[in-house]
Amino acid sequence: MSLRRGLVWAGLALALTATSALACMSDQSKQEIAEGKLAIASKRDAAGRPEKPYILTLPSPACLTATDPADSVKSTRTIHIFSSQDKVHAQIAKFVGKTVLVRGQAFAAHTAHHHAPIVMDISQIDSR
Repeated sequence: MSLRRGLVWAGLALALTATSALACMSDQSKQEIAEGKLAIASKRDAAGRPEKPYILTLPSPACLTATDPADSVKSTRTIHIFSSQDKVHAQIAKFVGKTVLVRGQAFAAHTAHHHAPIVMDISQIDSR
């Protein structure tokens, strides 16, 4: 095999690998996984009241397939995370500024309190 043909095959393999990594999350799954850098944003709700949501910035775009196609998200690099579990909720703040891996249920933003196209109620957070 020539060097040129080898490079073409290597490029194709890399492209296929990158494409498969963009598999969409589903709003039907309770255990989606996301990895990124966690920050606190300064946002406002629809009434102008200040909010401090936790925003996970992803290294590559993610998408969400929703039960209602109108709620599907084609591509985003941000996820608004929170936890309805007191123990996990108490842990989130210590990970600000760090790269983390989160697990939980993802859904499309649907209120003025959601500050990224995908929102995730996390059940686990770990430093990477």
